[in-house]
Amino acid sequence: MAGAIEVEVKLTGSPAALSAAFSDLEESRLDRRKLLSTYYDTTAGHLRRRGFALRVRDRNGRQELTLKQDCGDGLSRGEWNSRMEAPLDEGCPPDLDLLPRQAPRAALGLTEPGALEPTFFTEIERRMKEIGIGDAVVEASLDTGRIVAGDRHEPVAELEFELLSGPVTDMLAGVRRIVRDRRLAIGTRSKAARGTDLLLGTFPSAVRAARPNLDPSDTIDRALARVGRVTSVQVMGNLAPIMEKSDAEGVHQLRVALRRLRSALLFFKDHLGSRAAALDREARRALKRLGAARDLDVFLLDTLPPVIEANPDGASLIRLREAAENRRAAAYEDVCRLIGGPRFNCLVLDLLSVAESGGLVVKGRDASLAPTATRGLARRHRTLMRSAQDFGRLTEAQRHRVRIDLKKLRYACDYSRTLFPGPATSDYLKRLSGLQDDLGHMNDAAVARRVSREVATGDPEAAAGASLVNDRQAGWARSAEPRLRAAWQAFAETRPCWPKSEHEAGTQRTAVPPHSAPEEEQRQK
Repeated sequence: MAGAIEVEVKLTGSPAALSAAFSDLEESRLDRRKLLSTYYDTTAGHLRRRGFALRVRDRNGRQELTLKQDCGDGLSRGEWNSRMEAPLDEGCPPDLDLLPRQAPRAALGLTEPGALEPTFFTEIERRMKEIGIGDAVVEASLDTGRIVAGDRHEPVAELEFELLSGPVTDMLAGVRRIVRDRRLAIGTRSKAARGTDLLLGTFPSAVRAARPNLDPSDTIDRALARVGRVTSVQVMGNLAPIMEKSDAEGVHQLRVALRRLRSALLFFKDHLGSRAAALDREARRALKRLGAARDLDVFLLDTLPPVIEANPDGASLIRLREAAENRRAAAYEDVCRLIGGPRFNCLVLDLLSVAESGGLVVKGRDASLAPTATRGLARRHRTLMRSAQDFGRLTEAQRHRVRIDLKKLRYACDYSRTLFPGPATSDYLKRLSGLQDDLGHMNDAAVARRVSREVATGDPEAAAGASLVNDRQAGWARSAEPRLRAAWQAFAETRPCWPKSEHEAGTQRTAVPPHSAPEEEQRQK
């Protein structure tokens, strides 16, 4: 069989809920299969490190060799199948020459195919039926069974939807209704990925943001679809790390993904309609729910350890840490409820739909991207310079506003960097990123003071530890103030990287915010 792109969405939940959802689907011929699959790789993991999975599946005494490759978009995978005429002898690796000619054998990194060995296997009972969802024809499969790697095993219970023909968006809309009505969650990990982690005793890692590769020829709608694609990949990639190991970096990266999405929606807001507004509302809601866990992560992992190290006999700090850990556990329970809930999973499916077909733009759908981006960046820059006027005299709350405006500008520049290539763009983004880090550290100090007060409420011993934290953070903020002012001044004097526009004259007049009189005199000297 020739290679193909497999487009698939899977749902997870309790076996009873999955079975009920499967039974709800329209009646059609039901097919039952028992599938025993053995996965192969080298000891060094040549295939998994390159994003491939190789398996031999036994179905009713007939064997099939399959190579799969993750396409990195959260929906599709490359798949190459071939039927094996003779059963594989025990202890022998599969012959890669049996794969179709289109299969990317050279990309596997194997110099000795004989080095392949069985790594883990799956035992699955599958119930299948073909259904129609809108104009899409979909194969729905209810899988139950287990994954086995050595003496370790874990259960499998998932409902898969594979597109056979028709629009992907129709399939996604149908899955969205099931998620909403049956309260199931999107499954983000393949059996191969789960089996690998089971074999190695590892957990999935957090996924950082990828930059969308925007082109000047893109329309606004197409640009937002590209943004939706990288956002959906980052969102889906961080769900398993959070659910399986309460990963702090996973929470952080999930928040980054949602903030980048909201920034893009705000950037193009003049062209968007109610669908984008709904997407923005759900992203904002999710960010609010994630905030407490992130603040406590920073407090426990970054803020508190150096204070404890400087006060090794401080029982009050240990008490403060224990109280914070209890709060963090409760915050992560809330995060898991969010991620497992229907509203968040509908948000993810909406993102996948945007990534596939766009559809957010209702005004100027085919407008050229580069001029629109230039105007939007200039507008963001003006907003930032207004909120940062007289930077040295701003209050903590006012600087928080500057940090938010700066972050929005930074995300917009990050999206748009391929539209304005050249060293000026790199220099500008470097200054922008450095200033954002400095303001972020200042914000972390402010959050640490707030969190320590909240955690210590009603506990005199923990309150003594909170006082030590507050003193250290206040001292750090005072010492960092000159560096922060210098970083702001360096950024304010840096020419923006986008082309000169009709807005530039106005922004240049306010590019360097006014100084207090003593500062201005010193600068002139």
